Amino acid sequence: MNDDQRRLHDILAAIGDAELIVHRGHAAFDADPLTVRAAKNIVTEIGEATKALSTATTSAIADVPWRAIAGMRDRTIHRYPEVDLDVLWDTLEHDLPDVALRIREYLGTTDG
Repeated sequence: MNDDQRRLHDILAAIGDAELIVHRGHAAFDADPLTVRAAKNIVTEIGEATKALSTATTSAIADVPWRAIAGMRDRTIHRYPEVDLDVLWDTLEHDLPDVALRIREYLGTTDG
């Protein structure tokens, strides 16, 4: 497994953690500051792994918004008090499952 594949697997693992948060529901997310903090950390980890991917890999999975993912990581690190929790929730619930699908499709052609 090369470095990019390892990073993609790391992203998938983080998305798996995001799915656990989503499974608990939006109300539980809103009510629990530790869950919110965990969600910010998940987005940060995904963004960090994204920034380390090669251009060849990000180009091969072109339908993933890599730049937006990296930008969200920057916001969760440098401007964390300003993170819109509704946007964060929407990312967890709607955007990350699609990212996982695209990565799994790509890995299905490269891991085997």
